[in-house]
Amino acid sequence: MSNMTKDWSAMVFDIGVAYKENPQVVMDLMKKVGDEMQDDSKFKDKILEPIEIFGLDEFADSAIVIKARLKTKPSAQWAVGREYRERLKYAFDQNNIEIPFPHTSVYWGQEINPLKLDINSQKLDELKQ
Repeated sequence: MSNMTKDWSAMVFDIGVAYKENPQVVMDLMKKVGDEMQDDSKFKDKILEPIEIFGLDEFADSAIVIKARLKTKPSAQWAVGREYRERLKYAFDQNNIEIPFPHTSVYWGQEINPLKLDINSQKLDELKQ
């Protein structure tokens, strides 16, 4: 038995974006960020191959998930992964790509309407003064 990954490690990314996003645009941006990182003098010796974008991997509850992988030198995957995620977040922000987060809506029923404010016009006039 031998260690098949003694010469390299990998960081696998499951990147979730909003359903409204164009998957190809997101994948192109992910590739661009990976390529730029590989050209960076701080990381070029840690990354062994160009980033692999596997494609749209999952339709999750709040996101579409795109899977990618960066092959690195052994034990470098954690630092490379953190840097990639940080750069990708910045790139998403610059390109208005939404990273969703779960939302919960609570339905109180018809009898309870706690969010409706019932202020009569006299009270509204008093508040304005």
